[in-house]
Amino acid sequence: MDNIQFGAFVAQLRKEQDMTQKELADKLNVTDKAVSKWETGKGFPDVKLLEPLAQALGVSLVELLQGERSEKESLTMDEAEAVVSQAMDQSQKATARRYLRLFRWCLTGGGILCALRLLPYLYFWQILMGLTFSPKEAAEIGVIGGADGPTAIITSSAPLPMWLIVGVPAVILAVCVILAVRAWKLERKLK
Repeated sequence: MDNIQFGAFVAQLRKEQDMTQKELADKLNVTDKAVSKWETGKGFPDVKLLEPLAQALGVSLVELLQGERSEKESLTMDEAEAVVSQAMDQSQKATARRYLRLFRWCLTGGGILCALRLLPYLYFWQILMGLTFSPKEAAEIGVIGGADGPTAIITSSAPLPMWLIVGVPAVILAVCVILAVRAWKLERKLK
């Protein structure tokens, strides 16, 4: 059984009962988008929803999992075990894909933040923006004038070394990119 065969069977049964995706979704307390994903083969329902889905569509759980109507009244123990095993695998793969996608987006966000942190230190960016920022300038003592005379602003912390300012975000960026690509490949492999 694959997602496309399962989805086509669900769509066929839904249409036989003159139900819209929204009506079926309401019976199962899910969104119509979830039903659409099942029918197009882009998703698989959670294991908890399989029995209510079979009841809503008027078929047995075994027929639903096989993706076709069955002439036999019952299955052998081995056949039933194989069908349940396939359903569990499909559900686990769908869940794993969702978590991998979420993980990939978190990594992408972290990578973007690191890239933005590194942006001021890129030489061409400094030229384009007319920036002359350097960590040494930021650490110097600043003196500003006031109505009652000059005021000195002294910072008590020493500047961070350049390898720490640039190196740590660069390493984190590299790790985020590598892990995001691996998560993407694994996500594609689970389809």
